[in-house]
Amino acid sequence: MVISPTIEMLGSMRPEQISIAKERLDYTLIEDIFSKLATDDEYSRAAVIQEISEDIIRRGRSDLQSVKIFLGTILRLAYQSPFNDIATGMSELLKNLEDIGLQIPRIRFKNGPSLYIPQSEVPKLSDTTSEAYEIFKDAFMNDARVSHMVQVMGFHPSYTVEWVRAHHYLLRGNGVLPRHIRAYVAILASARHNCLYTVNLFEREFLCFGGNPDWLNGVDRAPLKYQRLNKVNNILCHKAWSLTHTDIEELSTGPDRWTRTELTHAITIMCHTHALTTFVLGCGLNSEIDSCAGHSYGSSGYNTPVRSYPVSPQVEGEEDMLGSPDKDGSPLLFDDIYTKLLNHGDGSETVAQETINQQIFDSLITFSQEEHQTGKPRSNVLAHYITDPEAKYEACPRKVCGYEIDWDDMGNNCCRNFDDHLVGILNQKFNVIQRLTYRTMGDKKDVDTTKLRDAVWYYVHSLCGIYYDHVDYSVVQALLPEGFRNYIFHATCSPELLRADFFNNWNIKRGFTYSEKVHFCLIIMEARFQAEYCFALRSIN
Repeated sequence: MVISPTIEMLGSMRPEQISIAKERLDYTLIEDIFSKLATDDEYSRAAVIQEISEDIIRRGRSDLQSVKIFLGTILRLAYQSPFNDIATGMSELLKNLEDIGLQIPRIRFKNGPSLYIPQSEVPKLSDTTSEAYEIFKDAFMNDARVSHMVQVMGFHPSYTVEWVRAHHYLLRGNGVLPRHIRAYVAILASARHNCLYTVNLFEREFLCFGGNPDWLNGVDRAPLKYQRLNKVNNILCHKAWSLTHTDIEELSTGPDRWTRTELTHAITIMCHTHALTTFVLGCGLNSEIDSCAGHSYGSSGYNTPVRSYPVSPQVEGEEDMLGSPDKDGSPLLFDDIYTKLLNHGDGSETVAQETINQQIFDSLITFSQEEHQTGKPRSNVLAHYITDPEAKYEACPRKVCGYEIDWDDMGNNCCRNFDDHLVGILNQKFNVIQRLTYRTMGDKKDVDTTKLRDAVWYYVHSLCGIYYDHVDYSVVQALLPEGFRNYIFHATCSPELLRADFFNNWNIKRGFTYSEKVHFCLIIMEARFQAEYCFALRSIN
């Protein structure tokens, strides 16, 4: 239930309270009007489209400026809806508003949900023959929106179903934390990787569920209880291996203490969101059309594409921003991986001698740190949510044995103490992503990609400091050449520093398909979430 002030309440408020209340009223008004479109019945939709159009035109004729708050949402629905009648109706409404003298915004990008993936390649929202269509429709039924996250995940419908289930359970399902607090925790977690896309989404959710807009002016405007959470947020994001039971106990004491159940819920959301920024920035998702960064009032049909995160220092101008393939990178990289995968694919390998295996593990981490680009200082766009802005990825100084931090044993048991239902949801999500395969690799068919997918998973875990006795790290090293590892490292540890050329350099003609690249991003996201969450659970229990 959305909690919002009434117009009558405004008269008894101080000026700063009136501003806050009006901002919340704007969001709840938009939610109340357009959420009615979330129906599967075409006759009901037709009636709602007509009702919305007549209402907004009437408001516009009375006070043209009063309808500007709706324009971003109308523009989004005109371009992005699983129902063609909604897109048509909202397009006509925009034209009618323009006819009565209102300036209509334009979308700020022409390449769809992702800066890196051509719109023509992304699953179409209104394609009823697509495997992803039911997912898009269900997402729209829940939120009157199909986010860019879900659109791009739609390359892999079986996984997307499980991710959406987990995401909604953590942010909106049963739990001790109110929904606006969950959204605020996700905002703080998103800000650690400077991910404006997810911050914008969670800010909207925070307001729609009754959050105080003043908190969005900075974490220092929130109660001390939530400010104190940022220490654990910083540790989990950049060096989860170092989180201790003492860090948890500090939050469980004092007048602003967290209960153990509250804290576990908040930490679960933080781990989930940190990993989500890996996917969002790893796939170069553009801002949602109805966000401030997603549309503008420029005179041209499209403006210069904008990133949903600050541009790294190496990027100067649009050509560099979009990136260009290596002169000899992608085809050679792809062929090298494919050849080595065939050579390592018969299952006859044995794990290298333990000492050698550990040396290879160490060399993987050393390589990653040497390749790590420091980039320019964190942009101050989200600085108001951040404490310790200089914090960044730190490698674990000693290997953590996999059996000490294993999800199937330790993780399951610890999570079950918090929420038995969540264990089932997460197990299903992990199982789907670890088994997901189409037995293809670029234009190659009937390829067993198990070892390649496992190599990505275990390399992410190695970046988190986890070492497995049963994993042959020489295979990981062989199957993940330098360019591939560089992308995985940045996506895992410093996604805010990723650029389009990281993505493009192993994704042209003879390389991986866009669907496969998204698949890798999903593996990276889930591997990071599992590792970070296991470290968190170890410290809580």
